[in-house]
Amino acid sequence: MAGRGASRLMLTVFTHNRCQLCVDAKEALQHVRKQVPFEITEVDIKKPGNEKWFDEYKYDVPVIHVNDEFLLWHRVNIDDTVQKLLAIQKSVK
Repeated sequence: MAGRGASRLMLTVFTHNRCQLCVDAKEALQHVRKQVPFEITEVDIKKPGNEKWFDEYKYDVPVIHVNDEFLLWHRVNIDDTVQKLLAIQKSVK
C-alpha cells in the first residue's frame, strides 16, 4: 500500500453474475463512495483466468479488497465501511 498515491483507495469486488448479495454490496458501495472517494474494479470469479479467485472465494462472494488487502465479505454495512476506509485513507497519507 505504501507505493500507492497519497490517499488513493482502490477497491476490488470479487463477484459473479448470479449473486444477489453482490448486487446489494455494489449498491451499498455507491453510498459509501459519496462519503469516501475510491476507484472500483470488479472481478467475476467465474470468468476464465480467474480460477485462483474462484477457488478462494466461491462460497464467500462478494469479497472486497482495498489496495490489494482484504476488507470485508458478504454484506456491506455502509457506516462501518466508511469508517474502515477513512482509517485506511488516513494511514496511507
